[in-house]
Amino acid sequence: MPIPIAIGMLGIGNIGSEVFAYFRGNEHGVRVASIARRNPKAKAPATIRRLIAPSARHVINDPNVEIIIELTGNAAKGREYILDAIAQGKHVVTANKSALAAYWPEITAAARRQGVALGFEATVGGGMPVVRVMQRHIASDQVEAFAGILNGTCNYILTRMTEYILRHLDDPQIQKRSLPLEQALEQAQKLGFAEPDPTSDINGFDTKYKVAILANLAFGMFCDPAKIYCEGIWQDDQRIMPSDLYFLHHPKYLGGRYALKLVGVAQASNGSPALRVHPALIERTGELADLAACTETYNGIVIKAKRLGTQFIKGRGAGPQPTTISIASDVQEIAASIATGGSGPSVPPTHRGKLGDIGAVQTRGFIRSFSPDIKGIYARKLEILARHNVNVESVVNVREFVYGSDGAMPDYIEIEQTPEASVRKVLAAFRKLRGVSEPMYFRVLEL
Repeated sequence: MPIPIAIGMLGIGNIGSEVFAYFRGNEHGVRVASIARRNPKAKAPATIRRLIAPSARHVINDPNVEIIIELTGNAAKGREYILDAIAQGKHVVTANKSALAAYWPEITAAARRQGVALGFEATVGGGMPVVRVMQRHIASDQVEAFAGILNGTCNYILTRMTEYILRHLDDPQIQKRSLPLEQALEQAQKLGFAEPDPTSDINGFDTKYKVAILANLAFGMFCDPAKIYCEGIWQDDQRIMPSDLYFLHHPKYLGGRYALKLVGVAQASNGSPALRVHPALIERTGELADLAACTETYNGIVIKAKRLGTQFIKGRGAGPQPTTISIASDVQEIAASIATGGSGPSVPPTHRGKLGDIGAVQTRGFIRSFSPDIKGIYARKLEILARHNVNVESVVNVREFVYGSDGAMPDYIEIEQTPEASVRKVLAAFRKLRGVSEPMYFRVLEL
């Protein structure tokens, strides 16, 4: 019987513990030989404690270890450990999306120079095998666009908020029956779908890193995550409100025509991909219907390519178990390659390019803002829209929801197709209007 290939683990948190449990029986042709953790002296089961190394450096330098699994979740430390492991000739499997996205050119170039494999299926989509599809199948075609629900935490939160609204649509006390974002987040945290500090998820950063990684593969160029336009579902100046979901689903308003999701989007134009992350309205019919139907912690992505047309992939996107399967698939693929004298899959070079101008992207949707029902306030909003050449399709005031001592109510202004830059100027002007608060734009997703 062949000797199992030794792996070293950097990190033994929720995901690391699941990975260890998966590989501990050696039946997969690999064995965990060494583990590094932030505090080597912290309590741990005996099966883990006997494998704890004094530091990450000890794991990386272990001559018996051939594959390093990097699970720190820290961009700077992750970069350091990945590069050190590669320099030692180790193959690397990582779930560290922030490190890989930010330092993509450096990490992938080092792996190619050393002739080692770099596995990163777990960085995007949990258990959804989108990296493999993009890297080895669709890469043979010409990707024109993709749009994905890539954060299971946000999708779970929006699913719960929507369910509560649907359950009480005809209740005259609907505002009291609705579920605020804060409470939905607490539910996600109790179930382990959200981190104790959920900032990276709810402000869209997690999705942004994933978009960058997929765009690197799809377009063959380095897409710096720091340059990707990003909005989340909850930020300092805007957040999803129960009234938004009421407006979307009540029959007298939009009647459930759209699903509200946090999406990561890439669209190629003249060789430059325009990348963005933001909440979006997805029509429940048409080519994006499958994406609109993704609920709970599921992730989904629609990919449009020149010859393949439209592809849809769906999978569980949050939690240790689906992430572990993605890690395990990379480890086993590399281990099989080692056993036959190969080096495993490599990442092709990417060129330095310029991202497309998001401001020039044509968009349509609904601008929401809160204001008291006083004379002249809507006229001022319409003046701003006209000044920036944004045409109005309709205006709706949702009177079932009233907030604050001044009785502010949400209104939704439907706008016709217009450049993204014009909408941002309108939002900036709305924020300066006295009595107007939390303006937010809900884009209708179109590829």
